[in-house]
Amino acid sequence: MQIRSWPVVLLLVARPDAPPTVTFRAISATEYQQAKAAGTPAKVPTTFPVQARNGQLTIPTTAGPQHYRNVVIDAAAVARGQSEEQETRYAYLGLLTPFRRHLVEVTLYETGEWWLISPEGRRLTLYGPPLYSPDQRSVAAISAGLEYSGGQPNLVQLLRLKNGTLRPFWELRPTAWEPEELFWTGPNTLYLKGEKWTGGHQGTLVYWRLTVSK
Repeated sequence: MQIRSWPVVLLLVARPDAPPTVTFRAISATEYQQAKAAGTPAKVPTTFPVQARNGQLTIPTTAGPQHYRNVVIDAAAVARGQSEEQETRYAYLGLLTPFRRHLVEVTLYETGEWWLISPEGRRLTLYGPPLYSPDQRSVAAISAGLEYSGGQPNLVQLLRLKNGTLRPFWELRPTAWEPEELFWTGPNTLYLKGEKWTGGHQGTLVYWRLTVSK
């Protein structure tokens, strides 16, 4: 009996729930500046259904209201034994209509955060001001944290709207360079400037073009 061997073909099928990937391409300072000059920051439709009252911000959610009260540490508070590190202020920046998220800026003693609060009360934390893609379906943020020595994270964050829900899908925490600037030029294209750190000291600037898989 003759035994035939048949070639084996592997069919690779992309998972529909697989998160997007991000690829880096090093570019020159000139290419970076040209892209920046040609780009226009996206503005997201925003409404203001919430107002702070008497130093307190109340965000309505389906799980119940969330209350945030400013903690102001002045000279009198210090005299009472309170630490300046307890200082916390909340600023309501509006409801981002495409993302269905309340945006709240939180100013701490020496750092800051930006909260994206869903109608259900879930919270996403950004460590830099949100930067919106031109199609208003993605959000990016950067935080430079090497020089600050752990006071805030050193990272790049990317989030995307999928099935009506905004979700983080990619995060990078570099240890040899700080993110200095980031901007979108298309729904899946960003430009990033970073600063190298060697032996704990600032060094040269580096530039990348980032492409997000669809």
